[in-house]
Amino acid sequence: MRKKSLLFLFLFLSTIAFSQNTRPEKLKVFLDCTQSWLCDFDYVRTEMTMVDFVRDRFSADVHVLVNMQSSSSGGTQSQMNFIGLRSFSNLTDTLTFFNDPTATEDEQRKKLVQYLKLGLTRYVAKTKAGEKMVISFTGTAKDSATNAAAKKDPWNFWVFQFGTNGSFNGNANYKNKSGYGSFSADRETENWKVNAYISLSNSVDIYKQDSIESRFERKSYDGNLQVSKSINSHWSYGLSASYENSLYSNLRAAYQLQPKIEYSLFPYSKYNSQRIVLQYMIGPAYYNFYDTTIYFKTKEWQLRQNIRMITSFTKPWGSINLGIYYSSFFDDFSKNNLNFNGAVSWKIVKGLNFALWGNYGLIHDQINLRKGKASRDEILLRNRELESSFEYNLGIGFSYRFGSILNNIVNPRFRGLSYSINL
Repeated sequence: MRKKSLLFLFLFLSTIAFSQNTRPEKLKVFLDCTQSWLCDFDYVRTEMTMVDFVRDRFSADVHVLVNMQSSSSGGTQSQMNFIGLRSFSNLTDTLTFFNDPTATEDEQRKKLVQYLKLGLTRYVAKTKAGEKMVISFTGTAKDSATNAAAKKDPWNFWVFQFGTNGSFNGNANYKNKSGYGSFSADRETENWKVNAYISLSNSVDIYKQDSIESRFERKSYDGNLQVSKSINSHWSYGLSASYENSLYSNLRAAYQLQPKIEYSLFPYSKYNSQRIVLQYMIGPAYYNFYDTTIYFKTKEWQLRQNIRMITSFTKPWGSINLGIYYSSFFDDFSKNNLNFNGAVSWKIVKGLNFALWGNYGLIHDQINLRKGKASRDEILLRNRELESSFEYNLGIGFSYRFGSILNNIVNPRFRGLSYSINL
């Protein structure tokens, strides 16, 4: 009996020792951002040395899939899906966080790393690197009490933004000047969503040939108001109003007012990862044209309808997106517009990625076209909308990466200089 007990104890201790020895040194993580600008990869790798970042999900212990959607206030809500692979296949988790519209790029990337660390903690704890992990909390009991108390928002959830820019350029034969300005007001709560904006743009091109100077102007003004109300987790209704002035499209003034209703097959809480949304809009439209149209009209009233369907699925292997948009006038259903667009990205096998995107539109609703033949200059400079029964674009791409699976080292030397301005 004693020998059996000693044998059992030996086997038990050996199992523990074996399990400890077989624990991986570091967790292998594949960070997969649906839009690359969501993640500052260099910063993430520099700040998170407790894991190894790999370049392919097939080599990873954990696949972190990051999705994002924008709020009407200008902020972003990000969702992190932690998908355990191989020995961690039974561990999955989801974290969601929000970035305020006033957050700087540095604040955004720090929050990304913070939540990435939170989500990976349970996985790192099962590796040898977990022995060196220290968890700390910077908050206090006073902070918790303060956060628990309701805070009054002096702006009542309204967010306002305005901006303007202009440019001048040219040479001995050509010069251009352009200006743009915009203003928006947005309010978003659990039940209501209000978005309003106006924008103005103007551009002038001047060409010189011998002693002849040709001047071409493009200008447009537009505004939009969207009001939406939630009914439940699947249904919403609202109202859309818009104004447009476009010299290119021969629109001195175009007004539309359309009540709308929307149905989401999946609950809106699943919007980041899967969506099938149907929307219907109908209402009057008034058009006042700069020049007489091909239908010999200078102004007219119309009743217009819009039907839209958007489908999107984001999965560990890639994503599928499809949109179908249809609109027509009630006085003549042959005056319609049908547009298909979509994109597919697929991580086929280790290192091999495929993407296909494009759109195709059938156009039969150009009631705004100017009567008369376009000049050669208007055609070449695309300074006037021309009749077309269709439009399309198509793109396809492959990429293949091979070599070292680790992706931890960041070396910024001779990377080059670049800058960007966000207004």
